[in-house]
Amino acid sequence: MDPLDIVMKGIIKITRNYGKKIQKQGEAPEIDKASPVEIKGDGFRLGFSTDEIMPDLDSGKTYWIAGHGSGHKMEGVLTPVSISAVWLDCGSDEGIIWLTADIIGLTRIEINKIREMILASDKIKGCKGINFSVTHSHSGIDTLGYWGKPFLSIPADGKDPEYMEMLMNKAVKVSEEAYLNRKSGKLFNGKIEVPGGLFTKRGFLDKHEILSRMRFVPDDNSAETWLMNFGAHPNSLGGSNRMLSGEYPYFMREHIREERGANVFFGIGAIGAMDGAELDENPLECIKKQGRMYASAAENIADETELQTNIRFLTQPFYYPVDNYVLTLLALKHTMSFKAFPCKSSLTGICMESELTYMTIGNQKIIMLPGESFVSTVYGSYIPKELSTTGEGPEINPAPLCEICNDKDVIVFGNTNDMTGYVVPPNDFLLNKTQPFLNGTKDKNGLNHYHETNSMGYYSQQAIADTFADMVARFQ
Repeated sequence: MDPLDIVMKGIIKITRNYGKKIQKQGEAPEIDKASPVEIKGDGFRLGFSTDEIMPDLDSGKTYWIAGHGSGHKMEGVLTPVSISAVWLDCGSDEGIIWLTADIIGLTRIEINKIREMILASDKIKGCKGINFSVTHSHSGIDTLGYWGKPFLSIPADGKDPEYMEMLMNKAVKVSEEAYLNRKSGKLFNGKIEVPGGLFTKRGFLDKHEILSRMRFVPDDNSAETWLMNFGAHPNSLGGSNRMLSGEYPYFMREHIREERGANVFFGIGAIGAMDGAELDENPLECIKKQGRMYASAAENIADETELQTNIRFLTQPFYYPVDNYVLTLLALKHTMSFKAFPCKSSLTGICMESELTYMTIGNQKIIMLPGESFVSTVYGSYIPKELSTTGEGPEINPAPLCEICNDKDVIVFGNTNDMTGYVVPPNDFLLNKTQPFLNGTKDKNGLNHYHETNSMGYYSQQAIADTFADMVARFQ
């Protein structure tokens, strides 16, 4: 018998016993239904700020690179990493703050701490909502806790408390500066297809190679700010990399800054099992070329519409069933920030509280999703029965999110406000029979099913789809 089979049996027993203990609490507390928030006015105002979030290179500390295997010590710096904030309002005293950073992600627990810190600032007035997206760089510092030195394939906490404190303080700093930097202007919306811009090893029928851009043009002709989104993992430096980097988003931003003088706010889209184009065998040259490709695409957007001055959003917490025994064990070990609630439907007997945000800016619909959704869960094009891993057809899958909100052009910002793992359609969901959630497995077509090991489980998409459908119904 494989020794890891024995390890897995122990993990299952420990986590199920933990679930039984949690279930003695009774039912999970009911979550209130949130109401939509609307901000109106005569014209947009936007402020932008950015700052580096570099580790203390003189401290002698060990920092862990996040995104591939655990236990990867940082050995140097390839590019700086940064955090950026945008303040957006409609010319009134109420607005929203939107952050993004060159990190792998944060749990909602850390996000809520950052929200509390920003709302406590006496330099910001009228903030009605705060969202935190990421570039999801696989060459950033561990901010989740999953990438420390492993023991028997189980990672230790790789977060550095001082780095986390610095990150949170920088989030407040750039938010305050973005608020102070707000200027009146117009907001334009556009998109462009990037043929060959994405690569996947899973059998997707549609990769959704669409890059979106909201372009703010200040009335005083100062620097524009581009809010950009694309569904490519920044992970092309690969698992052998030990250098800190923002990967392609860094080079994309630098190219646009040099060519157009614009500020760039970037967040990833539906990136589940979706990588950037393989443009060069040399990893460094690859991410440089990716950055240039995506920057050039954004610069070539020609068909734009001016957005009407209106912001509307709804942020709804919801319970996420947790099937993943390994992630539950990490929670038990306090490797990651986590709070468990009773759940009768999950394999572990627990669930967690996450959240969704549905927002419109003018007529552009935006969904802010926890975790890394497969593109088909958002835009459809499910794998048919004859090609699916399970032999089941698309009819067992929930409706894709674009159908729920009746908009094939909805923009998704993934890993926003919570990092909850991959979201895989049920008819393509496959686990290792003896080491579920510990190691991947291959399907009948020879495709590797790694992503399920880092998902919350089989019902993740259903939980999101049900929550979103209820939100859309109340958003009218």
